[in-house]
Amino acid sequence: MTRNKWVLLTALVLLIAGSGAAVAVSAANGAPRETSTAAPSHASGGPAMVVRAQEVRPDATGMEQTYTGVVRARYETDLAFRVGAKIVSRKVEVGQKVKTGDVLFKLDPTDFRLTVKAAEADLIATEADVVQSAAEYDRQSHASRTGAGSTSDLDKGRSARDLAIGRRDRARESLTLARNRLSYCELIADSDGVILSLAAEKGQVVAEGQVVARLAQEGEREAVVSLPENQVGPTASARAKIALWSAAGRSYPAVLRELAPIADPITRTYLARFTIQNADAKVVLGMTATVHLTPADSLPGFVLPLSSLGRAGDRPAVWIVERSTGALSLAPVTVREYRQDSVVLTSGVKPGQWVVTAGVQKLDVNMTVRLWEGN
Repeated sequence: MTRNKWVLLTALVLLIAGSGAAVAVSAANGAPRETSTAAPSHASGGPAMVVRAQEVRPDATGMEQTYTGVVRARYETDLAFRVGAKIVSRKVEVGQKVKTGDVLFKLDPTDFRLTVKAAEADLIATEADVVQSAAEYDRQSHASRTGAGSTSDLDKGRSARDLAIGRRDRARESLTLARNRLSYCELIADSDGVILSLAAEKGQVVAEGQVVARLAQEGEREAVVSLPENQVGPTASARAKIALWSAAGRSYPAVLRELAPIADPITRTYLARFTIQNADAKVVLGMTATVHLTPADSLPGFVLPLSSLGRAGDRPAVWIVERSTGALSLAPVTVREYRQDSVVLTSGVKPGQWVVTAGVQKLDVNMTVRLWEGN
């Protein structure tokens, strides 16, 4: 009996020792020894909430309006034949650079050459009529002076001579016109430039005045953008500069040259063309251009994340953090512009203040916060 008690006592001691070891291992692995369901109260001296914040600084982009457009030529010309016929050759491609006098297209000249020959024959015939009628008039005039001819015959001779001269002059003009129409069978570039598009091919029959190509002339380059209705007025006096996506870090001064008088019926925007000054070889037709507009009388702007905006009654507001104490204050602000992921403020904040930029809906004026170290 005594031995059995000793065995039971030994087993009990070992069991208690094993439980203690498990507790020690659990504590070493970071497991909590006790659980509390009570959350700390920030308003009653508990741990301060960590918040993200951003320092308020004047930002030049807060005063700018940016619009994306495309680089175009100052002059873009639709090219067409002045006569109609079948195209027998096309000598250019889209994107090809051409010089003044280069032949772009040719038409079949057969019919026009026949017209020239017919006009030449008419001119020869009318010139012969002039010679004959002039000689007849001279005879009638001599007979009238000698008394052998009548005044009536003299008048008829004069009239026949003048009529022949008129037909000869008309034949000369017809020949000139026929030769001009023959020369129109070649479509020639009238300025240096780049072919933007082609609307006709070899073998196609085109009518007089039908557009067959579009030419962007060398010279001035422009940025073409669409402006919303509320920016049409300020744009006229705004300072403009152009930035190219392909030339990062560089900008070009620009001047508003043309603003559409009416809005596009579909987009309800106004087309604006800005002349790019000092454009160099990097400014290529078709490139993406960003127009930056700075109003001449713009107020200072402060750009903050859109997530920093809350409400104070019926006005937008932001939470300002006092860095030394962690105290919060809700400041109503004036919003000038809402952007995709940011907001531009014109009043309500001052440079150097810190504004909470995340979780503003969970804050209270009685709370104490501290700035996240990442700030």
